[in-house]
Parts: sequence; structure tokens; C-alpha cells
Amino acid sequence: MRFTEFVNLLHPVIGAGNSTHAFAKTLFDSIVTEEGQDVLDELSESTYKAYFNGNTEITKLAKKISAYIEPEEFVDYIGQFSDAAVQSLCDSFQEYLADINLHNAGEKLAGLFSLIIKEAASTKKKGTPKGAKNEEPPASSRLNDAVFKSGTAVAEAWNSAVTQLLDNEDDKRLHAKFRTDSDDVLRYIIDHDPSSEATSITLADEIAAIDRTWQYDLRKIKDDGFRKLVTDIIKVLNEYNYYLSEKFLRAIPGRSVLWFRNESLEEGDQLREVLRPQTLRLRKEIAELYKKLFPIPEDNGQVEAETIQAEVVDDNEPSGAADADKEDKKITVIQHQTNVVQNGENNINLTNNGTINFNL
Repeated sequence: MRFTEFVNLLHPVIGAGNSTHAFAKTLFDSIVTEEGQDVLDELSESTYKAYFNGNTEITKLAKKISAYIEPEEFVDYIGQFSDAAVQSLCDSFQEYLADINLHNAGEKLAGLFSLIIKEAASTKKKGTPKGAKNEEPPASSRLNDAVFKSGTAVAEAWNSAVTQLLDNEDDKRLHAKFRTDSDDVLRYIIDHDPSSEATSITLADEIAAIDRTWQYDLRKIKDDGFRKLVTDIIKVLNEYNYYLSEKFLRAIPGRSVLWFRNESLEEGDQLREVLRPQTLRLRKEIAELYKKLFPIPEDNGQVEAETIQAEVVDDNEPSGAADADKEDKKITVIQHQTNVVQNGENNINLTNNGTINFNL
């Protein structure tokens, strides 16, 4: 495991409120003896931030501090956190430390951190082979990446910017306003897991503010598709807001964050069986809706959008797609749900549950 993976698994659980560079330095401070502190103090904030993000490996630092590593100090560092936080760390590191539990988490994590530093110190500098693949993203980001990417299939029919579909100037203005009002909240929800990390204490209020504003502005939207999108987003946000209540989260005194409840057997069951699966489901739905609100052609894996013109078929004449003699025509067969947009006074949405033939 690389240091960037290690720190990115720890930060959501025990690093809330700390900047990335400060948290990275704290970890090294917690495993290095006083004799090695001068080495750590020499490094800049940007260097620690690069360690956190994985832009710079810890090889040079590891070589300098290897002689000053004291795992027991890191055990004490982990021991200062609540049982709920330590249990969350156990869940996060289960993939790498199969036998980690609430009682040995400090020792296991200290051993892993020591090994990461030792392996980094023994790494020989070498050039990157031509054509070499990039490193995988940090483990902690895999779930959030999966949440966001899950919306790709749904976004395929929205690759043309929604603003181009709105003929009405008022709708264009409202569309821009809704994007501005909801962007930060939607992205925060997609990127943060309330069942394993701290949650902003103001998130519920921010969701409520969107709901209050758009219960009126929603009625001014003329475009059916846009109005439905806003309705769907607000509906999911309000459902998500339920899981930010005191039933599932509690405020941490002295810190502007909420923390998942896991202080009893019942709360632990609620965390695993309700909060985690339900918020994951809603975050995936929000990721899908976000891609509809901010569509780009790349969501569909297309660098350049292709214009498809559908043949107008007379009831009394067969479709040209059935003419086997017309070999110069390219036939496109679409066998999944398809949205067809007419450029004119009105927008047409065609839901296809069978097969449609198009001549190009």
C-alpha cells in the first residue's frame, strides 16, 4: 500500500476539520520520535499536500525518518479516538488487514504504517517506462468514483446541453439559477459518505433552503423535461435529508460536524443495515441526476456527437430500412430507451421500449 492510500482511508474517519497537508504531517508526527521531528518540520505544506494526494511519493522522507520510527506512538495516537471511529477504521481497512478489530486496530495500523515507510525507504529511484499505466486512485475514492460513474448510462440521452433544449428565456434563466443553487450541495453529497465520515452540520439546512426556494420557482418552469428534473432532484434531496436527522447522526461538541451513531449494538445495526445502504442508494441517484443537470458528451464515451436523422415513414409505404437493395445507406438500430429531440417550437421525448430503425 502507498502512503496516499493509507492517508486517504484514515482522513474521512479521523481527519475531519484538518486540511490535507496538516493531517498528513500529523500522521508522521505520530509515528516518529522527537529525534526525527526536525526532519518533518523542514518540509513545506505543499510537500505534505503532495504526499496526501499521491502526486509525490514519500521515498526521500522515508529514508530520512526510518531510524526514528516508533510504532507504539502511533498506537497511542489511534487510541485517543472513540470506539465508533476506530470501528469505522476497521471497516475501511478490512480489505488490507483481514483480522483487524476494535481491540487490535492501533497495533495493526501502526504495523501497516511502519511497513509503508519501510518499503518506501527501500525503493530505488527509476524512470517510468514509456507507456506505463497510471497508478490506481486512492482506495478511499473508489466508492465515491463508483457512485458518480453509476450515472453514466442514465446520462447518455442528455449529452446535448440542456440549455439548448430550452426555447424559453425564462426557463434558461431558471435553469442557470437551479444549477447555481444546487451544485455545491449535490457534489458534497456525492463525494461524502455519512456512514463512514464526518458530515457538514449545515447540510440539512442547505437542502431545506433549496426546497423552500424551488417550491415556488418550480411552478414558473414551462419545459416539462426540466421541471421533472428539478422535481426529481428535490425529491431525492428531501429523502436524503431524513438520514441527516438525530436518529442517524449526532453533533460533535466543539466541531461543526455530524457523526454517525454507533455507540450501541442497536445503533451499529442501524448504521450497517439502514444508514449505509440507503444513503449509498440515494447518492447514486443524485449522481445520475447531477449528470442530467450538467451533461457532457464524454459521459457517453463520445468525443464528437453524431447527428442522427430519423426517416419519416408513410403508413402506406415500407420504411427504407427494410429495402435490402439500398446498400449505400447506414442503418442504425437502437434497442434501448432513447430520447429524440426535435429542434423547433416544441421538444419531443420518445421512449423506446422495442426496436427503432434509423436511416442515415
